[in-house]
Amino acid sequence: MHEKYPTFTVISCGDYNTTPDDAGYDLLVKPRPVKLNEVQLENLLPRTLTSNAESDDCSDDDGNDSAPAKPMSYSEVATTGTALETDESKSKRRKLEEEVRKAETTLQHDMERVGRLVDALQSEFPPMRSCYDTYADLDPSYRTEQWAGEPIYTNYSLWKGTLDYIFYSPAGLSTREVLSLPVEEQLKPGIPNDTFASDHVALVARFDLA
Repeated sequence: MHEKYPTFTVISCGDYNTTPDDAGYDLLVKPRPVKLNEVQLENLLPRTLTSNAESDDCSDDDGNDSAPAKPMSYSEVATTGTALETDESKSKRRKLEEEVRKAETTLQHDMERVGRLVDALQSEFPPMRSCYDTYADLDPSYRTEQWAGEPIYTNYSLWKGTLDYIFYSPAGLSTREVLSLPVEEQLKPGIPNDTFASDHVALVARFDLA
């Protein structure tokens, strides 16, 4: 997109479901290339693996309902090579081995997919800037050392933290002003409430053309 429309400015806003200390935020705002460690890459993985409880077949060979087999412990698996296996333990071991192979294949596929997406994002999109990345300097009550100048929260419910942003192209725009965020007393014990209709506070920005 940047190659096709190099002079276009971009404004992107919404709930990104990522906090300012996440890899997703770094990929959007930091100078290229962004170096991600293994933990950051894993946090970008899609949630494609299902739990054993969801994937177990709870019927026997005749189609009758039955309780799912109890999985083998790691100690059981470690001793199956030297101990005489019963049919039941052999079935458990084979099932566990198959689940491990499926998980390893899925993980490899997802890591490759994330790698391609990260490379594409960094090559096709210049870094952006968040309108609220210095908001904590304007309102110290919103400051947290965990994520620099972004406000401590834009979501205030059972979970409290920052998920919402207004990103823009700094080469073509500059932020003139942003909407002040409500004081915490107005949000307690959580939103939505009679004043705020959403569990996210509103973000508003006014821009100047650079």
